[in-house]
Amino acid sequence: MKTIRNNFYQRGVGEMVGIGSLIVFGLIIAGILWLFGFNFGMKNEGIVDYSDCRQTIYLESGSWRTYFHSFTCNTRKTQSGAVMDGECVSIKNDGFFGNSHTCAIAYVYEIKSTACEGNIKDGVEYPYLGYDDNCYTTPQ
Repeated sequence: MKTIRNNFYQRGVGEMVGIGSLIVFGLIIAGILWLFGFNFGMKNEGIVDYSDCRQTIYLESGSWRTYFHSFTCNTRKTQSGAVMDGECVSIKNDGFFGNSHTCAIAYVYEIKSTACEGNIKDGVEYPYLGYDDNCYTTPQ
């Protein structure tokens, strides 16, 4: 507590108010971005049909572009709950603030399991995770 008080008196009230103002300003900007659809990579579980969208854009998993959309992911899991594979979709509708029911753009990326990467036995690679949590040479 003494160090906080000493910092407060050493830096001065003006600097502390400036730092507090920057924090509040940053929170306000983040709130405005959230209102306009920047969801910072939120994910939900479910199935999305994007076959009627005019444009489909495929993204790389983990790309910086995935942070500006809210995705709905359909995944297959093993019996212990590890993700085997899946697909995540974000839909952008027409109209002002996306209030139309017409799909304009679908952003899609695939989820791939990394549990079996580098799994080599007797010179044979076993890259695919199966439902039973074992690694296989072909997808299950």
